[in-house]
Amino acid sequence: MRKTFSTQREAKAWRRKMLDYADQGRLRGSSQMTLAAAERWLEMARSGEITNRSGRRYKPSTLRGIEQDLRLWLVPELGAHRMAEITRADLQRRIGAWVTAGLSASKVKNTINAARVLFRDFDLVSGTDNPLVTDPTHGLRLPHYDGKRDRIADPDEARRLIDALAPEDRALWATAMDAGLRHGELKALRCEDLDLEHGRIHVRRGWDQCEGEIDPKSEAGKRTTCASARLRDLLEQHLQRTRRSGAELVFGDIAGRPFVSTTINERARRAWRAARAREEEDGTIPEERRLRPIGLHECRHSAVSQMLDAGITIDKVSKFMGHASITIDRYGHLLPGGEAEAAALLDAYHHRKR
Repeated sequence: MRKTFSTQREAKAWRRKMLDYADQGRLRGSSQMTLAAAERWLEMARSGEITNRSGRRYKPSTLRGIEQDLRLWLVPELGAHRMAEITRADLQRRIGAWVTAGLSASKVKNTINAARVLFRDFDLVSGTDNPLVTDPTHGLRLPHYDGKRDRIADPDEARRLIDALAPEDRALWATAMDAGLRHGELKALRCEDLDLEHGRIHVRRGWDQCEGEIDPKSEAGKRTTCASARLRDLLEQHLQRTRRSGAELVFGDIAGRPFVSTTINERARRAWRAARAREEEDGTIPEERRLRPIGLHECRHSAVSQMLDAGITIDKVSKFMGHASITIDRYGHLLPGGEAEAAALLDAYHHRKR
């Protein structure tokens, strides 16, 4: 493999490293494998031969994202190059070209992450005993993400958003707004997962648009979260209205088929537009306080904000949300009775805010 160096010192350091690898029996001839072997990596990841960093199988949605980023951005530009000869400078130039072409910072980061898993698993895909000597995805300068602040509904807006919906939609949005369930978790929620008597919701599975029912996002995703009095009332009314029970889906279009996301979102937006028009006509609510549409994932952000504001400790909020970790510390385990205590704090919080 030919390499060039900016200084003699850098070249000597590389030579010493190669001699060390030779002494250890790790230095092999350069592999002919190119980035076009991405399809082989995807096959192995789908079968479970290759796992993620935590040792778990990749989620179908994650593999679809990796496949798309490789197919659209990496393979057309670098697919013919041997992976052992791709340098960090090659990838840095591609990053500059992607930014110039209008790719967002998050899309660039996702694309580099797709390349990173290929270089990390080079030895598995190539069938050799050794990884690449250098990984060109390390030390790259990625564009800064200057995104907007997460949309969060405060308790008053959350209540008005839910009240503005049709009765058959209120329990779904309240479960996202108060309990913080993910989109796929809402789709897969079954009646037997609800323990409304004790203010608990058991999250046991998620839903993928192509694969159907799947395990939660992570091991921490299997959890028990709390349900406030408002949410319990809405869920009880919903179950009475739909007459569902047992293994039937709580929010399905029918008992055995999940809701269609576009239909749910559009129906909610129509209701919120109509409610905002009434607020504008009435004139009693200031412009900055009038209703604005919100998404199901943004409802999850709102749930976190309200739980913390209600006084629920951060370790419990983490557990309720199904987060595996945070940057400041590993989230702790909940003590028995934590769900009921948190639900009581939320009830008191909603009462104060009203």
